Amino acid sequence: MTRTAGANLGRLLERCPTRSMQRRLVRCVPQLDFNKNDPPTFLYTAGRPNRCNPRGVSCLYFSETEATADLEYRQHWRGTLAEHQPKLTFFARVKLSRIIDLKDREVMRLLGISQDDFEANWRFALGPTILQRVGEAIDSQQEISALRFPSAAARQQHKAGWNVARGTTAAIVLPRRVLRTRN
Repeated sequence: MTRTAGANLGRLLERCPTRSMQRRLVRCVPQLDFNKNDPPTFLYTAGRPNRCNPRGVSCLYFSETEATADLEYRQHWRGTLAEHQPKLTFFARVKLSRIIDLKDREVMRLLGISQDDFEANWRFALGPTILQRVGEAIDSQQEISALRFPSAAARQQHKAGWNVARGTTAAIVLPRRVLRTRN
C-alpha cells in the first residue's frame, strides 16, 4: 500500500469532488477476439488486473480520443505475436453524472496519488497499486460513475491523452444504436 495505507478509500471518495462527462469515448479491440465469440464480446472484461483495477474487478477502459485509444491498444500488444493483428475501433457516446477526474490536483491530494503513481509499473507490483485500489473502491459503490486518468501510452509518446475506466459491477448503459465501429 502507498500513502493512503489504512485510509478508507470509500470514505475518501465520498468527500472527493466529482464532475460530469458527456462525450464520445473510444475503445480498440482485437478483431480476432471479437469474431471468435457468438455473440461478439466487444465490451468483454475478464477481471484481470490493469492500471485501475486489481484482479477480480472487471473494468471497461475507454479513451477520450481515437489517437489515444490506438496508442493504448498498440502498447498493450507491442512485442507479442499479436502486435500486428487487425483491430476494431468502437465509439460509445456516454453520459456519466459523477466521475473522479485525476487531472484535478485536489482529488489527487485527497486520495494520496502522485504523478509517480501514474508511471508505476502495475504489472510487477507486489500488491494492488493505489490506482487499482481507487478503482476497486469506485466499483464497490453506486455514486461515482468512473475514473478519468492520464494515458501512460500517450505519455510514453510525449503526447497528452486521457482514459476513462468504468467498473462493470454497476450497470453501464451503452445502447446498440450509439455504438459504431471502424476497422
